[in-house]
Amino acid sequence: MATTFTNPISSNQYMKHDIYGTSFDSTVEIYDALAKFAASGEDGKVKLPSGQELDLSKISGMTTYSVYLQFLQAHKELVDNVFVFVKNLENKLDNLLSS
Repeated sequence: MATTFTNPISSNQYMKHDIYGTSFDSTVEIYDALAKFAASGEDGKVKLPSGQELDLSKISGMTTYSVYLQFLQAHKELVDNVFVFVKNLENKLDNLLSS
């Protein structure tokens, strides 16, 4: 299918992908964010893709990062739902054409 999606996380880059690439990228983004959280270490510093550095040892930093993770999760769920829809639509079209 010729549908393209842009990445809302990369504000300076406007990369377009098909739904399959976008689904993969959304999975990579959320696991990358979780890995950054786990690797924050004792200083508690994490850098967002925008370049903003958060201090996770403070309430404001932890709240901001939590909201960021929730956004990534919501984006991943949206992309996954569109992926399933497109996959089902392609299967139905394939069945219709082969009948």
